[in-house]
Amino acid sequence: MLPSKTPLDSPYAKLIARAIKLARGVDPLIYPTVGGSLPDYVFTKILNKPAFVVPYANADEANHAPNENLEVVRFIDGVKIGAALLDELGKS
Repeated sequence: MLPSKTPLDSPYAKLIARAIKLARGVDPLIYPTVGGSLPDYVFTKILNKPAFVVPYANADEANHAPNENLEVVRFIDGVKIGAALLDELGKS
């Protein structure tokens, strides 16, 4: 896949950060880039739309390994963040 990046000065970056803080009560740790294989370029390069990744998993999730896992609290936090994000998007 082609590389993809959305600038952090996108208005959506602040909106997402605000939603995370509302849902979890803490400021999110923001990484300008991360490794991974996602077809984000379809949005950023072809459709010219911003794309962001909000990871919910615990640090020891062992992504794609036989012992891949997700703590229940992280799943619930993800649901809360998703709801807060929809609310913030609706307000904007």
